[in-house]
Amino acid sequence: MLEIFFLIISTGAIAAYARGRGGKPWVWGTISVLGYLLVLYLGALINGILRVPPESDARLLPLGAALAWVGIIAFCARFLLGAGRKKPSGMWVCPNCKYLNQHYGVICEACKHAYGQPESSP
Repeated sequence: MLEIFFLIISTGAIAAYARGRGGKPWVWGTISVLGYLLVLYLGALINGILRVPPESDARLLPLGAALAWVGIIAFCARFLLGAGRKKPSGMWVCPNCKYLNQHYGVICEACKHAYGQPESSP
């Protein structure tokens, strides 16, 4: 149950980072969840093929690898997505729609106006 809670919270954070950095949140969320499940169950399948005993610590390796996958995707969404864009130093107000955006966002979450661009006329 704790594992599902972690996956929901982390996927929501990854989607929020992706949205704020100019990516598609559903793509990044899907990559994190499907990758997590694939790594977890592929590792369990490999443990089954290798006949790893149930009391062995090797049973935790697929879970650790799946958690690492989610961490890598979160890192990519936060630091690599939108890396070529001008970045704010803190929370910023969109000059186009006056929406207060998060410090990690490089585009406005409300109107998709890029940070640092002049106000567009209506």
